[in-house]
This record gives sequence, structure tokens and C-alpha cells, in this order.
Amino acid sequence: MRILFVTLEVFGGAKKGGGERYVTELARAMRARGVSVDVAVVRSMREFAELRDLDAPAQPMSPLRFFDLVRQCDIVHVHQLNTPGFDYAVLLAKLLRKTLVLTDHGGGALTPGRALGRLRLRLINAAGYVSAWSRQDIDPKGLIKQNMVILGGGDHLPDAEPLEQSYDFGFIGRLVPHKGAHIAIEALPTGRRLILAGQPRDQVYFASLKQLAQNKDVTFVSDAADEIVASLHKSIGFLVVPSVEHYQDRDFSRPELLGLVALEALAAGTPVIGSDVGGLGELLKMAGQITVQPGNVTQWHQALSRASSGPSPSVSSSAFTWDAVAAKCIDLYRSL
Repeated sequence: MRILFVTLEVFGGAKKGGGERYVTELARAMRARGVSVDVAVVRSMREFAELRDLDAPAQPMSPLRFFDLVRQCDIVHVHQLNTPGFDYAVLLAKLLRKTLVLTDHGGGALTPGRALGRLRLRLINAAGYVSAWSRQDIDPKGLIKQNMVILGGGDHLPDAEPLEQSYDFGFIGRLVPHKGAHIAIEALPTGRRLILAGQPRDQVYFASLKQLAQNKDVTFVSDAADEIVASLHKSIGFLVVPSVEHYQDRDFSRPELLGLVALEALAAGTPVIGSDVGGLGELLKMAGQITVQPGNVTQWHQALSRASSGPSPSVSSSAFTWDAVAAKCIDLYRSL
């Protein structure tokens, strides 16, 4: 069985989101199971690259090479619907009579194919959804008959030593409004310590976080490299994932399709407190973790207060591995 992953970007450099990580780690797990996996990166309608070494940058390739990769594979597995890679994959899969599988991670780009809306779904043979919420979001009418929830993994972080100091709560992620770092700071109980690790992507928002953190025991770390994240999980009592659906005059219709940072925490054995929103809430309930109404500072304060003074929920780290995701994907492929 030979699989071609088609994606908008891969993990590395400035590209460190959950969608980029997902493709890289799933390809690694599939290869470990003996499945031949090629990875094509289609950044625009004219820019193609190939990821041969999963630990090195993708290298430019020609459109002809991309055509050959589709021709040689048995199944084209596209990651993200609203991308130029999806448009090309649909055309070539139909031309070359290849099976087409979709996994969506949110986001994407403006492409010609988006003009077709959900009619595109009729061209897909099967879907591997990261959550049941994602399935309802992408295909509410059930046009893709062959599908399953494959979740995601979190066991990719390296081993590391704890930080020099310990913290009651930790936040990991981009410092942008929909990730809800402001909720974590506002809800922090008196006498408790919070560390936020992530790149400030919105300087106005970051300044507001600094203002909120005054007179509170809050530490900011701009480096969220894997080694730092691994150390952080050995130094915090809980990971908080306070994603929101609204911030000031902005609405976020898809704040969390899954929540990679929560998966990393669960794989590391770190308890999680997260917003009951999208696939994140679904994941945390499945794992027996604490969920809170998104954006409700009072409820978040109560949840953090209870968590810091009571027993932590148990965490089954073995359930959230990339090998488990790879096994589900292989089952899906074999069913086609």
C-alpha cells in the first residue's frame, strides 16, 4: 500500500501549528508500521514541494513530480479541505482513478474549488475526521458515506528535565485572542502560579495580556520549542486550554477542531482543564478531564480553584498515540 499525503504546509521553522504537526507525525507513524508514505506540500496553485526527510525542510518539486506521486500511489490522503492541494488532488485522483481521502484541520486558503462549496464532498471517497465535531462541521448532511474518527496523537515530545520552578497551571500555544490566554490570567486564583509559553502573534493582544498579569504570579515564555514544552509538562499541575468563541467584536466559529496541546499533555500524563468547545471539549470528556464553559471567567476561576486544592483527574497516556491514529487510518484505507 502506497499513500500520498497532500498538505498546505508541514511542521518546521515558523510553521508550528497543529495541522502542520499532524501530517508530519502521522507520516512518521505510518512509515513505522511499514506503510509507504510520500508527502507533497502544495503551498499555492504554482508552488510545490516534497517532504522526503520528516526531520528536514520540504524541498521544491515540479508539477510533473507531483503528478508522478499521484500516479504512483494507491490512495491520495488530503489534509485540509480549503487548499490548492485539495483542488489538484481531486482533479488528478479522478483523472488517474485514485481513491481520495480527506482529513481537515481547519484554516486553509482561497482557492477556485471553494466556489463549489460542499458539492466538493461528493468527489471524496472517505474521510478520517479528527473529531466527531469536525465531521459535523465539514459534512453535516453526511455526503461522505465512508468515514471514521481517527483523533490525533501527542506522544512526539522529547524527554526533558523539569523547569527550575514549578507552576500550578500552564498555557501552551500562540498568544492570539481565540486561544484564550486572557481567560487563564483573569481566572487565576490568588496565590497560584501560571506560566504561558507561546509566541506573541498579536502585539496589541500581547500588551493586554501583560496588563492583565500585573500583580499576579504570571510568567511569559516566548519559546515554545518541543524541549521547552516537554520540560513544562513536568513542571505544571495542569495544562489550561481556555479557547474562546468570542473576543471583543470578533467571533471564532471554529476555535478548536481537536487541540494538539491537549493531546501532548494527555500523552505526557498532565491533567487538562479546557473549554467545552468544538473537538477540544469532545476530546477532554473522552479522556475524563475537566471542561469549562468557554469565555466564562467566573466558571474558569471556580474550576482552577477546585483543581488546585483537590485531587487531579487520572490520565491514560497510552490512548493518545500517533501509532493508534496510524492504525485507524490503515483500517480506513483497507475498507475502501
